[in-house]
Amino acid sequence: MSGRPVLVRGRMHPMDRPGHVLDWMLIDSGRIAAVGCGDSPDDLAESAALLDLRSNTIIPALHDCHVHFMQTGLMEVDTDLSAATRFDEVLSILSEAAASYEGVLLRAHTFDPDLLPDGRYPTRLELDGVSRTVPILIKRRDGHSGVVNTAAWELIGVPDDLEGVELDDWGDVTGTLREDAYTFTVRKSESFLSREDRIECFRRAAALAAGRGIGVVHALAGSKAPGDRDVEILLDIQGDLPIDTIIYSQMEDVDRVAALGLTRIGGCLLLDGSFSSGTAALTEPYADGEGTGVLYYEEEHLTAFFHRAHERGLQISVHALGGRAIDQAIRCYRAACGGEVGSARHRIEHCELPSDDHIAAIAATGIFPCVQPTFEFLWGGHGGMIEKRLGAARAARTNPHRTMLAAGIPLAGGSDSYVTPMDSLLGIHSAVNRPNESERVSVFDAVGLFTSGAARISFDESKRGTLEVGKEASFTVLDADPFEVPLETIRDIGVAALYIRGERVKV
Repeated sequence: MSGRPVLVRGRMHPMDRPGHVLDWMLIDSGRIAAVGCGDSPDDLAESAALLDLRSNTIIPALHDCHVHFMQTGLMEVDTDLSAATRFDEVLSILSEAAASYEGVLLRAHTFDPDLLPDGRYPTRLELDGVSRTVPILIKRRDGHSGVVNTAAWELIGVPDDLEGVELDDWGDVTGTLREDAYTFTVRKSESFLSREDRIECFRRAAALAAGRGIGVVHALAGSKAPGDRDVEILLDIQGDLPIDTIIYSQMEDVDRVAALGLTRIGGCLLLDGSFSSGTAALTEPYADGEGTGVLYYEEEHLTAFFHRAHERGLQISVHALGGRAIDQAIRCYRAACGGEVGSARHRIEHCELPSDDHIAAIAATGIFPCVQPTFEFLWGGHGGMIEKRLGAARAARTNPHRTMLAAGIPLAGGSDSYVTPMDSLLGIHSAVNRPNESERVSVFDAVGLFTSGAARISFDESKRGTLEVGKEASFTVLDADPFEVPLETIRDIGVAALYIRGERVKV
């Protein structure tokens, strides 16, 4: 925009309160200087440049509060299995990719056996049939399990004694990896990426977000691996990206995080796994198999980590999906932080299967959950993956977003990209149209998950998340009004433009 103030005209939902609609907004030096309804004052129309968006709808810039940032960009360059509808198509896609592959490790993503008639993982030997020389790693869509061929098994060097190495009836490795074995494999696979590879992934992820109208991404970066430098790389290029990134460093080294000048730690530090891989920590066995999942942390260790991070003033974020993991997170937060959990805005990511007691405890403690409505869109409802894994009774209680909001719990929305698309409009659609009608939320509350609620979870409510005087002029321009279109069409709304502090983002 020019150096002059800019008068924006259009239908605007400032998201400061339900039903409030604006007709104009004055931007000066990247901030909102004035707002109003009806015609703008004559002196503004004469002194300011005009940005006429009256054929569009304007909302605060969308946020995505849970993005595996480097891995999202990596999906743009790795082999995509999402189009496969049959098992043989999985192998065919891999064979075509392997035929021309010249890199160290062929990575394939978005493998989802629940969407295939076979409903199973390929074996190591079947992948050897694709290639005995090209190392192949398939990642399940949920990011909690995968499969390798023999070449990849040997390249990565998975220790035989790690939890999660699946063996067949003869004691041979099947190639399927879960739990610690899968985590080890993914970290080792990403160690083959150069600094330039990682920068390209970050740039691709940022461009993808901007194209979908997302102006702020909570970027989960790095890992507990000692040599991981993703956080430092992202810090180096952060100012050159077209969107704003808020970094959550996924490590337990409190001193290192503080030395980097960061104020947040965690993101997807796994207390448990996922429903689809059978590793989410449940209070009762899975309906379609044995076991109750896994807890990755001993309580004493987790409480000590929480205490160290809290004492250094770091906001903490951990992945807790099943009931036992949610319970562990609540207990450890209370033990480590006392009555300061809410003021520190410590987070639980996903929080998919809380009990009534958990919801009451989260509300009383002040924990901030970050939720993913798209999980229900993809895997909820009758006959969906969640019901198959948990049974109908428990599936009816997953992701109780309306109940949590009614209990006074502040929620923010994320995609968990790469697990689901980095698409906040799809998240809004999913929250409004979820299969369990009793947990559907209003359009205002759904948009709030990805705007005002998202800003609040990161202590940013004073500068963004709503369109109010004094805040940054960051907004998303939509082709249609989500408050006016049929609810079932919200996901189809197009993004016309994204503005960050008054400047249009080039996509």
